[in-house]
Amino acid sequence: MKLGAFQALALMTVAAIYVLIVLGGLVSSTGSGLACPDWPLCKGQMIPALTVSVLIEFTHRVWSILVTTLVVATMVFAWKAYRWSAKATKLSTLTFILLVDQVVLGMVTVRSGTMAIVVTAHLAVATLVFASALTTAVTSLQLNPKEVSVN
Repeated sequence: MKLGAFQALALMTVAAIYVLIVLGGLVSSTGSGLACPDWPLCKGQMIPALTVSVLIEFTHRVWSILVTTLVVATMVFAWKAYRWSAKATKLSTLTFILLVDQVVLGMVTVRSGTMAIVVTAHLAVATLVFASALTTAVTSLQLNPKEVSVN
């Protein structure tokens, strides 16, 4: 089966989200959640001095920028190629909305001092983002590949 650009992008997005969740688990399991005690900066800097803990937390943050870019690209591509005629457009839009919620929860996680209830909510929403992106990707495989010029 030949994948179209949208299908490949949707699958790449799912893989990147999975890696982000694993990185979040590493942040939590190593106690690195407060290595960057402020948000969106880390120790008041765009690029902080890197200790092991800061590197773990900062990698999670930088990877989240990649994920955000992929989620937005997937949603824009779906809108350009399929409009509302396909479930993939609705699902990719849902993924974006859930991701915005997730980013806000990430900020609250840091600002709350990693309160257990907030960290748990952060993981729960991460799971929803992953599920939505995965459903988008699976749904995209049922669509005819379309090449769309994203202007």
